[in-house]
Amino acid sequence: MPTQLEQMAKDRDEALLSLNKGKILAYCRKYGIPLPGNETAFWAGVHKSIIVLNAATKAQKERSVLWLAEHGFTTEIE
Repeated sequence: MPTQLEQMAKDRDEALLSLNKGKILAYCRKYGIPLPGNETAFWAGVHKSIIVLNAATKAQKERSVLWLAEHGFTTEIE
């Protein structure tokens, strides 16, 4: 049985990599993660998170880097 931290990481990876807003919002509610009020900032946060996930494939990371560039964001996490 996974620890609570392992389950949280598994849930995070599944939600973020799905790129399904409903799943991501449900994950954030479940774990009390605050969300930005701006839609573009929300997706930027999702894509910035994906590029540092060990579970993300090279293609998934590249897609997120491209999304960030197309929307005027860097890959830096501040």
